[in-house]
Amino acid sequence: MSVVGFDLGFQSCYVAVARAGGIETVANEYSDRCTPSFVSFGPRNRSIGAAAKSQVVTNYKNTVQGFKRFHGRAFSDLYVQSTKSKLAYDLAPIPSGSTGIKVMYMEEEKVFSVEQVTGMLLSKLKETAESALKKPVVDCVISVPSYFTDSERRSVMDAAQIAGLNCLRLMNETTAVSLAYGIYKQDLPAPEEKPRIVVFVDLGHSGYQVSVCAFNKGKLKVLATAFDSDLGGKDFDDILVNHFCEEFAKKYKLDVRSKPRALVRLYQECEKLKKLMSANSSDLPLNIECFMNDIDVSGKLNRGQFEEMCAELLAKVEGPLRSVMEQAKLKKEDIYAVEIVGGASRIPAVKERISKFFGKELSTTLNADEAVARGCALQCAILSPAFKVREFSITDIVPYSISLKWNSAAEEGLSDCEVFSKNHAAPFSKVLTFYRKEPFTLEAYYDNPKELPYANATIGQFLVQNVVPQASGESAKVKVKVRVNVHGVFSVSSASLVEVVKLAEGEEPMDTDQNLIVKEEENKMQVDQEDQKLAAGENEDKKTEAEEMETSTEDAKEEKKNDQPQAKKAKVKTKTVDLPIESKLQGQLSSDELNTFVENEG
Repeated sequence: MSVVGFDLGFQSCYVAVARAGGIETVANEYSDRCTPSFVSFGPRNRSIGAAAKSQVVTNYKNTVQGFKRFHGRAFSDLYVQSTKSKLAYDLAPIPSGSTGIKVMYMEEEKVFSVEQVTGMLLSKLKETAESALKKPVVDCVISVPSYFTDSERRSVMDAAQIAGLNCLRLMNETTAVSLAYGIYKQDLPAPEEKPRIVVFVDLGHSGYQVSVCAFNKGKLKVLATAFDSDLGGKDFDDILVNHFCEEFAKKYKLDVRSKPRALVRLYQECEKLKKLMSANSSDLPLNIECFMNDIDVSGKLNRGQFEEMCAELLAKVEGPLRSVMEQAKLKKEDIYAVEIVGGASRIPAVKERISKFFGKELSTTLNADEAVARGCALQCAILSPAFKVREFSITDIVPYSISLKWNSAAEEGLSDCEVFSKNHAAPFSKVLTFYRKEPFTLEAYYDNPKELPYANATIGQFLVQNVVPQASGESAKVKVKVRVNVHGVFSVSSASLVEVVKLAEGEEPMDTDQNLIVKEEENKMQVDQEDQKLAAGENEDKKTEAEEMETSTEDAKEEKKNDQPQAKKAKVKTKTVDLPIESKLQGQLSSDELNTFVENEG
């Protein structure tokens, strides 16, 4: 079994594998460990990675980049519409209403879904891993930003399936980094001691994520996360590009934005300049030959001027840092270390802001580019039976609070209930009890749409089918299990109808043991859930509800006893019947579409 971790970035990707000697980040066919997140379509073939990036100027219309943020988004989404005008390639809706990418491929106009394009990129990364391991790769762990919503996560899972991969876990990028940090540490406090608190800051090309984690020997627990999905390396590039567009308009009377090819070249040069400014504080030149209309252009900039231009962006650095500290109720002196990763974390002004906020030196013990991929490979090794890895448990969290709403049987109108609060431990299951006479629909949604980097707060609708009243005509008891799984995806995982069957006098229930097991399991689930809830410091209202339910059934039994003291007690057994659930999820590819895409890629 292969053990592989993929860091699927906005601008670049990394592949890490587990070998006998440990975790290794592997190089592609260009002997480069970084594979650009570019896919280019030509008249006879498609290129992926470095080969595609080299065509970004010559074949700009058909070279796709920055598509990671279109996962799970409808074409009508505000982010898609606002970004569309800034792209060199075209977007178009696909039949399901999701965002598609329009290109000329094999001399035909084609519209690919985002899942297909990410599937192509993953196929390339899969090849890189296979050539390093010399064996087929199927099982893997893939990273996603911690702020990805349900539909975005499901979309990445579909892309993995299209590439022929079995994703064992979608791992939050900051959690992968914290695993890469913690698993090798020999000096972590014992499980019963006070945990070591470490803050991880990941400033990548497209987004900014912060998480605070508690470490003990053999375990890590994520306490809180915060993010700004509109702050990343590309936003610093945008500021440089705007500056030089204005400068060239005045100096050379050139309208750079009217020519996409010139704009792409300017972006490339500005990115190089940004990296140089991180290492040098002197004036640095920017020269482009034959830029537009055969005119050579030149300009210069230094770090001081750049920081002044980026003052607004730099002011956004502190918000998420303050947010995680407030969510986890921590003081600055509780923090043991602040680890920074991500390409844009190398910008001196960013480091300075973070260091000043915590009042301590930043730690750079992790490889800023490769830490996420290494964490994913470690997680894959933990999940794999082929590798013996030090015992290490990971408790992640739910980034946004999730609620359910339904048509109430008792009160007219809608009822709702928060099932997972923000920062609730994950993966996690809960069992809810409903009393119903007919099939009913549960709608899952995010409580606080303002927190989402995403316009739509709906997760999906779940129809619990085949619900029938009891023989007496009363409402049947339906137990519904809701779950946030290892991928951070919410689902109504199962539903069962609890039937009470009265036996005739003298008849013995045949499957008593089975009933006991069912009951024990139910009780165990109830108890486990409550224990974990107490640990998470949650409110107790669900527990009292469960207790009330238990007592009411006990009372009923007592009454029955009192009614007929002489007669033999009628035996009662409960029988559970599994109910089918029909899920209608936001932005989900249909199974037919997915199968077609898998066949096409295969």
